[in-house]
Amino acid sequence: MKIPLPVRVIPALTFKAWLTPPPLSSRIAQRDNKSIARLTPFRSGEVGGFEVGEGPLAIALHGWGGRTAQMGEIALRLAAEGNRVIVPRLPGYAGGASTDIKKSAAALRSVIDDVGRPEVIVAHSFASMVMRLVFPDKAPPRVVLVAPALDIHDALDVFGDRLRLLPWARRGLRARLEAWDPQLWPQLSRSWPEQLPGAEILILHDPEDADAPFARSAELAARRPGTSIVVVEDVGHSAILSDQALLDRISEFTTRKSARGDNAA
Repeated sequence: MKIPLPVRVIPALTFKAWLTPPPLSSRIAQRDNKSIARLTPFRSGEVGGFEVGEGPLAIALHGWGGRTAQMGEIALRLAAEGNRVIVPRLPGYAGGASTDIKKSAAALRSVIDDVGRPEVIVAHSFASMVMRLVFPDKAPPRVVLVAPALDIHDALDVFGDRLRLLPWARRGLRARLEAWDPQLWPQLSRSWPEQLPGAEILILHDPEDADAPFARSAELAARRPGTSIVVVEDVGHSAILSDQALLDRISEFTTRKSARGDNAA
């Protein structure tokens, strides 16, 4: 039986859409320009971004379709605690070109090769999965995961719901992703407790987050030693980044002494 052309084409189109970050509106761009006014432009090779402060190195990572400006309040708080904070603009930023998670990971590796390994990383959403690829053997001492995306299956579900994909189109997209890099798929599936070895992890998450299931965060906190979770309510997936309670929790976590006796960053 000959497969109709639309049925053959749609999986290819959804795969292309999967690799394309959302656009950036002029209104948000103008607001972002005000938010980053207190930060200094940063560049490492082909990776741009912003930095602020002096001291031990911290890195703040935006998620897929995110912006460096979203991490501005976190960067300023970490800088006030005595850190040099870099906010790189990773591939996958809002309004950027089509890309993929491997290129995001490569960009972060190149920044670390340039500036050194951080003592602290704060990662939002999709950046939590990027971290798995960059730190498979030894992670920074302190890691904060904000509204983390921890399982590629969940991301596919959210993507499919937004595009109103029928079940066969969702299956076709998953098949293409699995075939694209068979070794990558298992690394991004499940909130497995072996991830980010050597780090103390703080998770901050809204139970009503519609983009990244809270249940995955709760599972990781329950199964992974050295992991704690804090509920931040009524802030959703992105507004959480500027929530005062979140900023206070990050400060407490990054400035206190480690439970293992290490000094905080």
